[in-house]
Amino acid sequence: METKEFLFLLFGVQTFIISGILFFYRSEKRKLNHYLGLFFLTLLVEIVFCFVYNDKVHPSLYYLPFRFNLLSMNFLFLYAAETAGKEIKNKWQTYIPASIEVMVFSLLFILVTINPAINEYIQTTFFWNLVSLVSASYIIVMCILIIKVVTYHRKILGRFYAKTRFKSMLWLGIFSALCIIFNVLAYIKLNYLNNEYLTLIFDVMYLTLMYYITIASLVQINIINTTKINRTQENTQNLRKIYAVVKRHMEVDKAYLDPSLNLRKISRSVALPQRNISKAINAIENKNLNTFINSYRIEEFKKLLQSNTHQKYSISAIADEVGFNSRASFYKNFKDIVGESPTAYAKNISS
Repeated sequence: METKEFLFLLFGVQTFIISGILFFYRSEKRKLNHYLGLFFLTLLVEIVFCFVYNDKVHPSLYYLPFRFNLLSMNFLFLYAAETAGKEIKNKWQTYIPASIEVMVFSLLFILVTINPAINEYIQTTFFWNLVSLVSASYIIVMCILIIKVVTYHRKILGRFYAKTRFKSMLWLGIFSALCIIFNVLAYIKLNYLNNEYLTLIFDVMYLTLMYYITIASLVQINIINTTKINRTQENTQNLRKIYAVVKRHMEVDKAYLDPSLNLRKISRSVALPQRNISKAINAIENKNLNTFINSYRIEEFKKLLQSNTHQKYSISAIADEVGFNSRASFYKNFKDIVGESPTAYAKNISS
C-alpha cells in the first residue's frame, strides 16, 4: 500500500470514529451534531468510493452515485445555520442540488454498465470540466454562506460572553475560507495544470484540511463542554441580556408603532434568534410576544390621550397611531391589560 493510500485509509478510520461520536455522544446539541456527523459520513463514503475506483474492473464503477461533494457541504451549512439559530424555510430545497448530482451519476452508471464504450465518449467531451466547475462553484457558494452564518453567530455571542473561544464556530469559518482557496486552486490544477507533483500536493492539502476539521469539530462547545459553568445561572443571565436588547429596541426605537411588528421582524432588527427572544420575554415578563408588544402600545396610547396635541383625536385614531390595526383588537387588549375599556379609562382621566 502506498503512503497516499495509507493516509486516506487512516483518515477514513478517523472519520468513521468521529461520525460515531457525533451521532451517539450525549450532548445538549445532539440533534445539531447529527448534521456534522452526516458531513463526516458522506466523506467516509467518498473515501471508500475512491478505493473501489482504484481497483476498478469495469469503467462503470467510476460513475457509482456516491459522489457527495454537494451533499456534504449542505450538511455542514445546515449544522452552522441550526447552531446559530438561523431559520431555514423549506429546508428540503437545500437538498435539490445533491439529489440532481446523484441522479446524473446514477444514469451514467446505468448507461456505462450497459455499454462501456460510452465511457470513452464521456471522457473526451467537456462533461468533466462542467462537473468540476459546477461542483467547485457550489462548494464555494456554500462556504461563503457558512462564513456569513459564522460571522452572525460570533456577533451574537459577543453580546453575552466576554470569552467566546469555545463557543463560537470560528473553526468552521476558517475551514470554509481554506476550502474556497482549495477548490479554486483544485479546479485550475484539474483543468489546466494537471501533473503528478501537483496531484500529490493537492492530496496533502486535502488531507490537511480534512484533519483540521475533524479535530476542530471535537474541540468546540457543542460536542465537549470545556467550560465548567452553572448552566441554569448562565441561561438566566443570557435570557436577561436578550430581554434587555429587545426592551431597548421597543423603548428607544419604538418598534411597537409598526402595526405589522412580529417575532421575525424583531429578530432581524436585533440580530437574535426568534426562539431565544420568545423564551426571554416569557421568562422575564411572563407574557407572550403579542401581549408584550401591546403593553407598549397601550402605554403609548395613555400618554397620547393625555397630551395636548392629541386632545381632539378620537380613541380609534390614537389606537391606530400607536400600532393597533383593528378596533376590536385594541379594545380587547386594552381591557385585558388595564382592566377597563378605553372609553371608561378616557372618562376617568378627564373627570
